[in-house]
Formats: sequence, C-alpha cells, structure tokens
Amino acid sequence: MPVQVSYPGVYIQEVSSGSRTITGTSTSIALFIGQHPSGPMNTPIRTLSVTEFRRIFGPDEGSSELGKQIEMFFFNGGSQAWVIRIAQGAAPATVELHDEAGDPTLELKAYNWGTTGTAIRAKVDYDTAEPEQTFNMRVEQVEVDGLGNITVAASELHKDLTMDPSSGNYVVSVLDQQSSLVRGTVLNADANPAYSLWGIVETSADDTTALSAAISGAEGKFRVSVDGSPFKTVTLSNSVADTTEIQAAFDAALMGTGKSVTVSNPILAADTRYMWQIQSDADGGFVTFASANEDDMAVAAQMGTANGGIDVGGYAHSRPAASGLFGRLDVGTAANLHTNLEAWLGQSADAVSLEILDTLDSQTLTATVPSAALTELASLRAALDTLAADVNANAERWTAAVHGYRLILTPNFGGSDSDHTAYVSTEAALETTYFWDQANAGNTAYYQLGSFGINKGAYQTGTSAGNNGIKPGLDEYAAAYVLADQQIDLFNILVLPRADGQSDADRLALWGPASAAAKSGRAVLIVDPDSSWSSANDVVDPTTGVTSLRTGVVLDHSTLSWPRIRVSGDGGGLRTIDACGAMAGIMARTDVARGVWKAPAGLEANFIAVRGVEHAMSDAENGLINPQAVNAVRAFPAGIVSWGARTMVGYDNSGNDDYKYLPVRRLALHIEESLYRGLQWAVFEPNDAPLWRQLRQSAGSFMDGLFRRGAFAGGKASDAYFVKVDSETTTQTDVNLGIVNVIVGFAPLKPAEFVVVTLQQMAGQTQA
Repeated sequence: MPVQVSYPGVYIQEVSSGSRTITGTSTSIALFIGQHPSGPMNTPIRTLSVTEFRRIFGPDEGSSELGKQIEMFFFNGGSQAWVIRIAQGAAPATVELHDEAGDPTLELKAYNWGTTGTAIRAKVDYDTAEPEQTFNMRVEQVEVDGLGNITVAASELHKDLTMDPSSGNYVVSVLDQQSSLVRGTVLNADANPAYSLWGIVETSADDTTALSAAISGAEGKFRVSVDGSPFKTVTLSNSVADTTEIQAAFDAALMGTGKSVTVSNPILAADTRYMWQIQSDADGGFVTFASANEDDMAVAAQMGTANGGIDVGGYAHSRPAASGLFGRLDVGTAANLHTNLEAWLGQSADAVSLEILDTLDSQTLTATVPSAALTELASLRAALDTLAADVNANAERWTAAVHGYRLILTPNFGGSDSDHTAYVSTEAALETTYFWDQANAGNTAYYQLGSFGINKGAYQTGTSAGNNGIKPGLDEYAAAYVLADQQIDLFNILVLPRADGQSDADRLALWGPASAAAKSGRAVLIVDPDSSWSSANDVVDPTTGVTSLRTGVVLDHSTLSWPRIRVSGDGGGLRTIDACGAMAGIMARTDVARGVWKAPAGLEANFIAVRGVEHAMSDAENGLINPQAVNAVRAFPAGIVSWGARTMVGYDNSGNDDYKYLPVRRLALHIEESLYRGLQWAVFEPNDAPLWRQLRQSAGSFMDGLFRRGAFAGGKASDAYFVKVDSETTTQTDVNLGIVNVIVGFAPLKPAEFVVVTLQQMAGQTQA
C-alpha cells in the first residue's frame, strides 16, 4: 500500500518480499495404538521417552506388547511418539461423593482406567480463605506392601475449588486440566442465592445499636462485591435507623452494576439475638465484603469472612462433605444456617462440652469452653478454637481443626476407610443441629475409589473397582483412528502392538482398516507377520503366507518385516515380540542421520537392545522372501540388522513399481505433507498469474532444498525435480471453479538392492 505523505521529508515503508517459505514436516513421529494394563484410556498422549511413557502409563506388566514396543522405538532412535491405549470393556475406578445433606454431588473417576485406580483416595476440607464458598481436595495414589503398610506414590492438592460451573476454579475444569489421577463429574449442583451474615448481634428486630457502635465518626464505609461484580463502597451514617436505610445504601452503591441484594435482620435465639443478613437477588455467585480505604467499619461490624462474618456462596451447599467427623453448618438456605447458629449462640457460659466416643480403645474425651457469653460469631469461633486445642492436647488418636465455623476431627489410626466407630456427643441442641446425630456425623478419613473397604461412611456411594479390559476389537481400533484424526496433528508411522490374547486371525482383520487410516494420515503402517511362520517357506506359502496378509490392505502405505525378535523380558529371560517398534525406531534414526530418502536397512540399520531373532535366516531363504516384499531381519556377525526396505506393494510383478520401495513412499509423503501445510496461505488469494508465480517460487525453493541435501536422483536440478503452475495446469475453467493446480515431480533415489560384483582372474601370468 503506498505511503500517505503529508509533509516534506523522508518516509519509511516496509515492503514484503512476497516469498513464502515452506518448512519440511517431521518424518518419524510414531503412533502406537494398543492395550496396556494402566494409563489414560482412549486419549492420545504424546511421549518423548521411555521414562515418560512409564510415568504416564506405568510399567509393562502383561503379555500385551505396547510397553515393550515403545521401549524398542526409543531404544532404536525414536524421539517422539503418540500413544492411544485401548481395550474392550475397560472401566475406571469410581466413587460418588455426597454433600452434607447426604445427596450425591460429585463423581470421581480414575484418569487411568483399570485396577490401578482402586488405589486412589481423596480428602476434602474447607480450610480456605472463603470456607463457605470453596473447598480443597487432596488426591493421592497409594501403594500397599505385603505387610499392609501404606505409602503415598503420588499426591496432588487442588485448592479453592467450587461447584460453580462459571468459576475459573470449577472442580471439573481444574481436575481436567491439572490432575493426572482423577476426573470429576458433577452429579447435582443447583444454585441458591448467595448471602452473608455479619458477625455482630443485635438484641431486637431492626435494632441498630451494635451496628451504629461499629461506625467511628459521622459515617462508616465498607466495600461489597455481588456475584463477581467490581467492589463498590457502601456508606452508612452513625445514626442509621433501620433495615430500610441500610437497604437504600446498598441500592445506591450497586446502581449500574446489574446486581442487587436484599437486607434483612433475621431472628436468632428466641427473640434475644438478631444478625444482619445480606442476600443476593440472583442464584449462584457470592456476596463478599472488604474494608474501605477510609472510615472503615467492616472490621468492627465483622463483615466478611476475614473479619469474622460468614459469606456463603450460591453453590456452597453442593460441595462434597469434609472428610472425617465434621461439625455441620447447613448453608443450603439462610434459615437452616440460622438454626445451627441459634443452637451455638444460645448456650450459656460453661455449658458447651464435647465428647469423642472411640469404641476402639474406649476413650472418652471431654473439652469444656471457658466462661464466655456466646453473644456474637467471634465468640463462637473462640469456642471452636478452644475445643480444637483441647482435643489436640488430650486425644492422641484424633486431630482437630477449625475451618471457618466448622470443627473437623480426623482419626490418626487405620487406613483410608477404616471403621473408626466413633461419634461426637455434645449438648443436646448441638448434637442434632451442628453435629446432626451419632449415626450421620462421621465421614471416612479419605474418600476411596474402588469397591472395597470396611466402612465407607454416609457420604460416599457408587464405588466401583476399575477394569483393565480385554483385547481390543475392531470397534476400539476404529474409534482410535477417529481420535487420531481429530486430535493428533501429525504422525508418520502407525504401529499396532500385539494385545494380550490377540490371535493371528484377530490381527489379520486389523491391517486393512489400519492401512486406510495410515493412508488418510499420510503415514505408513508397519504390518506384523503371522506368529506361526517358522521358516521362509511358511512366509511364501500361497495360502497362509504373506499373500493372505495383502488382502484388503493399502499395500503401498504398508511394510512388513520377518522374523520376530527376541528381547530381554522384564522378569528375566528372553521374550519374543514383533519387530514393529524397533523398525519404527530405526526409521527415525535413519531419517535423522541420512534423510527420509535413505532406506532404513543395511549394516547401519542395526537393532539396539535386541538379543536375537526368532528364526535364523540364510541367504537362500532371504532370496525367497525378498521377491515377496517381506523385509528380512537378519543376524550378522556385526549384529541384528534390517535387511530390506520394500513396501508391501513391492513384490515382483505387482504392477506398481512407483512405490515399490519404502524410502520412495516415505519421501513422497513427506513432500505431500510439507506442501499441503506450506501452501495453505494461498487459499482465498486471487487466482491469477501473481499467485501462480508465488506458488512456483515457494514450492520450487522447498524442492531445491531437498535436492541440495541429496534427496533426488539427477546431477542437476532440472533432472531431479520440477514445479509447474501456470495457465497450462490451471485453465480458465479451473479458475472459474476456484481451483489452482500445482504439479510437482521428482526423480527418487531407489535403494541399490542388488549389488553385483564381477570378478575376473587374469590368466597366463608368470611370477618374476
């Protein structure tokens, strides 16, 4: 665009070169799809090392080959792999957590499907900055030795969670994004209006004596946020008369925010105590108070959690119940909370006592609050703190903590779900309101995934043990191909490790759909041989040999090696597995060292961490299988090597010599993928000569780079490749249809499969 000039002087304008660079894509990203005892199910996971795979999926503990094939891939030079774990009938360990009312509210599922999820446990507490809005959850993976000792193998702490789906700390979202152990599903989380109770107590309805006393000077100020709105300053005079006047002050402060509250002065403790209540007029959210910058009255009036008040979120009642024995604040509605508080605030001095009745050792502990009139929430918190201190000083088997206005008692004995058979006994009024009753007061020390344990308490149900599943069927593989297409940006090599109990007939049915998926993803499939092949004659048998593997397979996108290999087993000894993982690693290693156009075969294509081959092979036997496009895995004095580089279409007289060789097919796929990605910029550009010129330049530069690296045959560029895009490739009809045709051709390097050496003896010579 020409620069706009307006004054005499020098103007600077940057002009694009018009050149578009095409970057070559990776050529050796492997995708492994198969069965494994543990790990995320039906989810593509990128892994960059054996260590990372084991961390995510656990050790190789079964007869399925996925773990061992991943090892062979990385040992032999692979650097990046995607893994999709599949199985038929697999299921995660689960547990349903209940809220304080006893209703199911949150289901936890083990992220790693299978029996390993049964060793996961979760602990819930309300020890947060807003204990009546949020909760914490600690999730642990434990291990139990032969003596029953429990050790924590992995631990996660997720803080300030909410049941509010609009919150950034929504429990489902946080677990999805941050947890490697569990996922969450909310079962029931209806929204109520949020509300706040100020901590000061009046002696009669609409009495403002205590509130006025909290105002220093002519007026007092505080700040309020309603349902996430910005904090607004509310101003009250020291002569505030009644609820109506307080309501008017809130209305004025919240004007324009779209938020509103209702102020009331509900009765507590039989006409002797009243508290100020501010409730949102909308469901969900929260009402939060903070100190003002000047003339603050929030501290003196005990407004907000930090100052001793109670701020209840709209979803607080739906939170999972706290672990252990807990004092209950029924916050579902303000009226229910009033009942709890009335029981506490109505106690007389020296009357509040607590007993922990522990039938395991017949221990009875009594803690008594020192003389103090419980006339405000601050007094209640002091009473709870005293009770907790007495418990911790005298009850060795229990730990007490105060979370907001809740007393939480945790047993220090037994396992995650031991039957601690204990309950809390208090003054009669507290027993039925604050601690409910003896039967329902106790929760387990931990919520436990899996269907085992003695006492699961009143607040967890729906437990089920995980299931590792059995060998995957065609449906599981088909679903994995869809996942790969949707969620994996690029893969070049497809590997299907043998599953536990998977027969040769089962695997024969896999290769057709798998090769189609490989072709769709511009990748190659490594096909595994029949495990019954014990000789070269078996390989070339017209009925049960390689011919049977070709049916329904995209042959030019598939490759096959034989025999299988022997590797070290995890329990000692040797284990026979397919060569697919190691071959994928050799392809990756060769790509890095020599380029994708170099055949992954020859003496430098040696197998690493391989102890032997299942069947030794002679030159003559190699001569039987090579014409059938079966690549040999051979043991030479220098080691075990890949001794063949054909695709499955490369058998003699197949009629398709273009992609007879694996490096030619893989180079073509590399060019196709790179040009596909590198020419996206041309979409929606004007389809005319300037665009064609840019396309020729971009594609030509990319092809020239490959030529200079030795990817093509031919001594000069014109003999090695061409790029054509002009009026001959793109007719006016094409232009009218929005089509531009770019034709790229190249002269591939083909492997020197047969090196013929002619020896001639010179006769008739005499020695000097």
